[in-house]
Amino acid sequence: MIKLLFNKNLSGYFHRDIWLVTVIGMLNWMGFSMCLPFFSLYLYQERGIPMTVIGLIILLIGVVSALSQVYGGMLTDRFGRKPLLVRSMILSCITFIILAFLIKSVASVWILVIIFIACYVLMTLIRPTLSTVVTDLAERDKLTKAYGLLKAGINVGWALGPAIGGYFLTVVTYEWLFGLATLTALIPLLITAFLLHESLENSDEKDIIGIKNIGKVVKNSNFMMYIIITFLLLIGFGQMVSTLSVYSVDFAGFTTAQYGSLLTLNGIIVVLLQYPMASITSNRPKYKVLITGSLLVFAGLITFSWVGSYTLAVLAMIMLSFGEITFSPIALSVVSDIAPKRQRGLYMGTFSLSETLGHATGPFVGGILMDVFPKDPIFIWGGLGAFALAAAIGFLWWGKKFYKTPV
Repeated sequence: MIKLLFNKNLSGYFHRDIWLVTVIGMLNWMGFSMCLPFFSLYLYQERGIPMTVIGLIILLIGVVSALSQVYGGMLTDRFGRKPLLVRSMILSCITFIILAFLIKSVASVWILVIIFIACYVLMTLIRPTLSTVVTDLAERDKLTKAYGLLKAGINVGWALGPAIGGYFLTVVTYEWLFGLATLTALIPLLITAFLLHESLENSDEKDIIGIKNIGKVVKNSNFMMYIIITFLLLIGFGQMVSTLSVYSVDFAGFTTAQYGSLLTLNGIIVVLLQYPMASITSNRPKYKVLITGSLLVFAGLITFSWVGSYTLAVLAMIMLSFGEITFSPIALSVVSDIAPKRQRGLYMGTFSLSETLGHATGPFVGGILMDVFPKDPIFIWGGLGAFALAAAIGFLWWGKKFYKTPV
């Protein structure tokens, strides 16, 4: 096994480091997802924070971390992929430990939020950097499949993390999850430090880190329209760590273990079917695949309107999961199509800004809808589904009018 890790092309298909970043992504997100989905539940149940305020907190977390990803993308283009990964992982371990002590000592909610923002920023810097490594190393005809592999690995982490976290919350208090996350995060740190190679090609051309560089991205109307539409979809999709947790436990009457199992189901579907789906869709017109994914997300959100049993919640999660595995690899492949070679990190970081803002704005919108319509799930999930439907229409228009790269 160790010998295989040092082969240039593991399994003879993908570059060896693509497999390594898949494992790194899996372990990082397993550790973080032990804690993240239950943060909203902790604030709501243990600290008595209203859902609208929780949504606003998550929006704040998302805005700060999203903006940092653009700067992180420029850093990785300037100084390399590996240095940013190693430093982010070291600092994330430190913030996990700090959060454990703060929760144990019942520190101020706003101190918790500040440190959680720092932790979230560090973790969200890791994912676009891993995607950039894949872009650097994958052959063009294998790019969508390589993104599918990375996404599947990350979702192995998402499958295991909430299940482990949900189980441990039945026997320990919340702060212990951050201690467990720290131990988990040490493993990918060691893999990155000692096994992963730098994928950024040496070049005398160094991009300048600053507003001028960001301005070049903003002027790319093709790309900007794409990330705006993606943002709409992710408002609808970004409900699983806040709105769904509170809705499932406090409104639908599920246990925390049942809620955790819904996230685990999502992860299992992605793990088993992400790569096959990426293979199926890799040769299809990309904007049509994006439309299909958006419509599946819309169907899943609408189905949550009628959740009265765990079985129906499972059906809704299946549709959401199929929307995710249809959309995600193609979405990254489109970014790779549009991005100039020397600005891959910047473009991936900017796309991640759209992703993070969408995931952050979603809980804020969901929190408002839950507070305004506490007994009307059709307004909660129908309102959220409208964003996914708008994205499907937007991708149809964008694909025909804006996307300059053949699809």
